[in-house]
Amino acid sequence: MNLIQSLVFAGAVTLAPAFAFAQTPAPTPAPAAAATTPSGQPGQKAEGKSRGDRKDKKGERGERFKKADTNGDGALSKAEADAAGMKRVSANFDKIDANKDGKVSREEMQAARKASKGENKAKRGEANKGSKPAAPATPAAPAAK
Repeated sequence: MNLIQSLVFAGAVTLAPAFAFAQTPAPTPAPAAAATTPSGQPGQKAEGKSRGDRKDKKGERGERFKKADTNGDGALSKAEADAAGMKRVSANFDKIDANKDGKVSREEMQAARKASKGENKAKRGEANKGSKPAAPATPAAPAAK
């Protein structure tokens, strides 16, 4: 065998394992664990909510309101809210009842929800005002010669 043949043979033997790894199929990932709610029950992921989830929640609110409105007048009395287990509505009934007629309409509930969101947003903004952003790191000075 001459020198060129020996080099080609040595290169082929050296590179053979690399070609073998290149042909190996990638392992399949393990199936993801089923999403669970904080109570450990299967359900929606605990991560962020998509727009579809918010729409579903609005629909759920409407259905819950309809079920709680036992006399069908389109508004909830404090007794209906209590009976339906609507703790937040019951606890804040006087605040939600904007026209003070002793009933809470869907519109009043929506307005109260929007107002609450605005208050919470303002509180978060005030809380963030007190914190200062971290100062950028200064580069180290070059060593003296």
